[in-house]
Amino acid sequence: MASVSAEIQAAWRAGKPVDGVNFAHDDLVIILAGEHTGNVGSLVSIEQFDPEVVYLVEIDSGFNVPAKQTEIELAE
Repeated sequence: MASVSAEIQAAWRAGKPVDGVNFAHDDLVIILAGEHTGNVGSLVSIEQFDPEVVYLVEIDSGFNVPAKQTEIELAE
């Protein structure tokens, strides 16, 4: 698991593109798989890059949960 540098976190939070990262800070997403399937939340950080991008999602209940990039989609 590759850690995410403070510089990358800062760039992502500022809205700058980061290679391999498909979603932006504060995007509203739906979790599509795992324990929190169906929950809607906002992206608050990038937790890891490898082997897959994992975000921390603040869900409606106020909890922060991890979600893989392939297991979320933008909420409408």
